Amino acid sequence: MPRITLLYLLLTVTIAHLRAQPVEVQPYAGGTLLITALPTAPFPAAARADGHDYNGQHYLREKHYQDSTVAIFIPAGFERSDSADYIVHFHGWWNSVDSVLATFNLPEQLDASGKNAILVIPQGPQNAPDSNGGKLENSGAFAAFLKDVSRVAARHLNLRSLPPRHLILSGHSGGYRVMSYILQQGGLPELIREVWLFDGLYGQLEKYAMWLERGGPRLVLLYTDEGGTDSTTLGFRDSLKAWGLPFTEVESRNGQPLPALPDSGTIFWHTDLGHNAVLHERQQFVHLLRHCAWLQDKRKK
Repeated sequence: MPRITLLYLLLTVTIAHLRAQPVEVQPYAGGTLLITALPTAPFPAAARADGHDYNGQHYLREKHYQDSTVAIFIPAGFERSDSADYIVHFHGWWNSVDSVLATFNLPEQLDASGKNAILVIPQGPQNAPDSNGGKLENSGAFAAFLKDVSRVAARHLNLRSLPPRHLILSGHSGGYRVMSYILQQGGLPELIREVWLFDGLYGQLEKYAMWLERGGPRLVLLYTDEGGTDSTTLGFRDSLKAWGLPFTEVESRNGQPLPALPDSGTIFWHTDLGHNAVLHERQQFVHLLRHCAWLQDKRKK
């Protein structure tokens, strides 16, 4: 079969498969939540075809690496255009899409920010101690994933298309790994304006450094004393200093207002919060959204 014909058939099958995906539409606090399953979601993936072993325990593929759920939150009053800003959040260990929604209030924080953006939460390793990003660690895979996400959002909003204009990568804890691969080879480097790590800089430092060296606009590293990221984060800070790359250090503690944040550069944000509180207990996620100078506000009605 000629190669062009084969590629056409594969494309046709992929689009037909995407159109066949059911989308559950849920009214949600501050907007609408779309729950779907996408063929380009992180899992299932070849990297975990046999499951995963950690600390003497085996985590089955069928239980922990088969879920291709993606949650897409569109805030109330979202202003339609020919493109959109997307925030893609990657959860850490022992989590799922459901637990992220129930615990960290990310849709509510996006709504509270007043920003005109769409939040995307893909299912990673489900309730497992694992940072693997599945298919999204492959070259160009993140671009394909965003294309599928944008088709679902566009269809819900009765638009022909809604491609990404700018992107924010957000991750908590073990979400750091898949984000680093996306920065290195995900396929949309020119669209990623911000990277937020909530107590998650455990490794892959060279990939983050390379993104900065190539002109990555803003990297926010929020870290705690108990999450196991403090030494790695401070070591990365010292490396930036040795390389002559600029950075800012800020602090937040109980009873104090959250710090002012610069619009660009690398920000080392130390907090006295615990590892599982850094996303929501003091509304840090909404604080970062409000400090995105380029992210558009929804027009007030």
